[in-house]
Amino acid sequence: MERTRGTGAYRSVWRWHFYAGLFSAPLLIVLTLTGAIYLFDREIDGWWNRDMQAVAAGGATLPLAAQEAAVLRAVPGAVIGRVRLPHNADEAAVWNVRLPGGTVQDVYLDPYRGIVTGTADPALQPTVIVRDLHGNLMGGEIGSHIVELVACWTLVMLATGVWLWWPRRWKLRGVLVPRLSATGRRFWRDLHAIPATLNALLVALLVLTGLPWSAFWGQQFARIGQSVPFVAPSPNFKAPPTVVPGGAPDEHAMHDPDAAKLPWTIRQMPMPHGSGGHGVGIAEIEKLLPRLHRERFGGGARIFYPSAPGGVFTISYVPDKAAGQRTIHVDPGTGAVLGDIGWENYSPVAKAVEWGVSLHVGREYGLANQLANLAVCLVLVGGVVAGIVLWWRRRPEGELAPPITHADDRLPPVVVGMIAALAVLFPLVGASLLLVLGGRWLSRRYRAPVPAAR
Repeated sequence: MERTRGTGAYRSVWRWHFYAGLFSAPLLIVLTLTGAIYLFDREIDGWWNRDMQAVAAGGATLPLAAQEAAVLRAVPGAVIGRVRLPHNADEAAVWNVRLPGGTVQDVYLDPYRGIVTGTADPALQPTVIVRDLHGNLMGGEIGSHIVELVACWTLVMLATGVWLWWPRRWKLRGVLVPRLSATGRRFWRDLHAIPATLNALLVALLVLTGLPWSAFWGQQFARIGQSVPFVAPSPNFKAPPTVVPGGAPDEHAMHDPDAAKLPWTIRQMPMPHGSGGHGVGIAEIEKLLPRLHRERFGGGARIFYPSAPGGVFTISYVPDKAAGQRTIHVDPGTGAVLGDIGWENYSPVAKAVEWGVSLHVGREYGLANQLANLAVCLVLVGGVVAGIVLWWRRRPEGELAPPITHADDRLPPVVVGMIAALAVLFPLVGASLLLVLGGRWLSRRYRAPVPAAR
């Protein structure tokens, strides 16, 4: 199939690639750079809070009940929301509390001596700000939908870009290796097309592994088992999670900023209901920690306190390896374990999602995973910048114009099929595509006639 620069098919695909890039590029750079930073969230948090987080390890840690009492003595009138146990022996435990005035604060506590080493506003932590930028552009639900739309149109940009790159004749230079000795547009074309194409599958993997957390597609994907019988009983669990009736559901998983660390699979299940009592405290919850099968107590496990009548204690353990995840729900009134959910309870789809999320944030394979993801992000940003420079050089002089097409130019069927498939798989792409096509139809129908030459 011939696709020289003068063919209508090439011009049509190029125009689609241009518009997909024009829409995606500015925000894609923001999402990519914030994602690259967030790969090192634990390291950044450790450095930023080093004066509060670093403690001298020595002996056994105090029981959690004693730590809790120390926090409440240091912050009178506070209500505890959750505690994050240390990842390492020389780290402080972080107790999240709500003050009488309604503000929220992280209290760093030496778990060996029961001494408060410092306090911080969790909303002002650098990695929390970066995460909000990456997840919703700090725009809440609307921002999350915009991020999802950009991510999905990035897939359109990748698909059309690979088509444009695909060579008629395979060779090394100019196809797989940029011609760095070239000048002008050829240099920028190679610098844009070749690294971006070789990086395309990895970028697509990062996009797809991030989409389960999106505001629209992720929620619909989580519910697919309710309407598609052969994914029985749901895409999240091998068996429906038990929901104990009574009381109001605990909504902490939706509103606590630290709950972003909860597994996607757990966030998509109905929260169990407690009996409404408060006969069980943190001392009893601590006895359940050995169920997490860790080498030592702590290890970054989070314990969420009930946030409303009918709420439950939730122990959440999300290690670097997705297969070690475990979540335990406990009735604070009776001490009954209402849910003990581990990797073995996840469906194959849920396991794939959790592995993907762990890969996405650079944890599944340790430092190598972080560095590989960082390289993908940097190549993506470089490709986008080179593409902008290439367009700037190709545009008609003095104009900010898209690639020119002729009235009889048509997209090749394979590209039409790719875009249609993406529109079906990702409804926000489909909805925006309808708007684009509707706008084009209206502009053609009501375009002012060109006056005849005299």
